Amino acid sequence: MSNLSLGAFGEKLAAEFLAKNGFEILARNVRCGKNEIDLVARKNGVISFVEVKTRRGAEFGHPAEAVTLAKQRELAKAAEHYLRKFPNQSELYRFDVIAITIAEKGAPDILFIEDAFRAM
Repeated sequence: MSNLSLGAFGEKLAAEFLAKNGFEILARNVRCGKNEIDLVARKNGVISFVEVKTRRGAEFGHPAEAVTLAKQRELAKAAEHYLRKFPNQSELYRFDVIAITIAEKGAPDILFIEDAFRAM
């Protein structure tokens, strides 16, 4: 599986996870220039901008570690763009991370980090 297909697979798993946990998926792969938000979801009136990181094993660290300060800034810029484009969806929002580790055998390990960081 290539890195692109691994990422798409992870985003599919993340969207399914969110839907099973009561979220409505509003958008996928929202682009704003070079910045992108993997998933935009809503639950209980709160918009969730979700960054999904998927890895095969822990050889290069936990997937959540890839959401660096620079990545957080990029996500915040993309979220601002989204909120300007869709101002009536909600006044409340947060940034979540879904970190997925795909093992050779067994079910994927999904870690959902709600309100993972604040916009800079």
